[in-house]
Amino acid sequence: MKKIIFLILILAQAAFAQTVNRYEAELLKNPNKGGKDTREVNAVLIFEKDVLRINSRRKNETFRELKYSDIKYVEHSYSKTPQATVATRAAILALFTGGLPLFYGQEEKHWLTILTENEFVVLKIENDNFRLLKMEFLVRDFDLINVNENNL
Repeated sequence: MKKIIFLILILAQAAFAQTVNRYEAELLKNPNKGGKDTREVNAVLIFEKDVLRINSRRKNETFRELKYSDIKYVEHSYSKTPQATVATRAAILALFTGGLPLFYGQEEKHWLTILTENEFVVLKIENDNFRLLKMEFLVRDFDLINVNENNL
């Protein structure tokens, strides 16, 4: 009897629950209208039923609210840059101690650009969730354009 009640509760919760997916990113924002000062602002992308909301991670503020029907273009771009901070130090240390630096890596930076009729949003997305964000847009029937900036 307890198993049946538990199963009914789980199914009822799944039926009435609205799934809202949240992803952390950094929004490129110009605080001075018409100025050249661009800053990265901590943001959270919230995929709701009809709207993509971009909220502040620190304050209770909504930066942008984009209806899915208004979105015309979604682009994912990335670039690979040599990881010179830790790898360079370790390579120099390895050369001085007689070893070969075989562990040079490359850091990927991922960007997401969303364009509507009247506005655009540029987001720097984290390396661990860019695939999930791409799938969120593909599930909502957006043609996602992939651009590798190293080949431009």
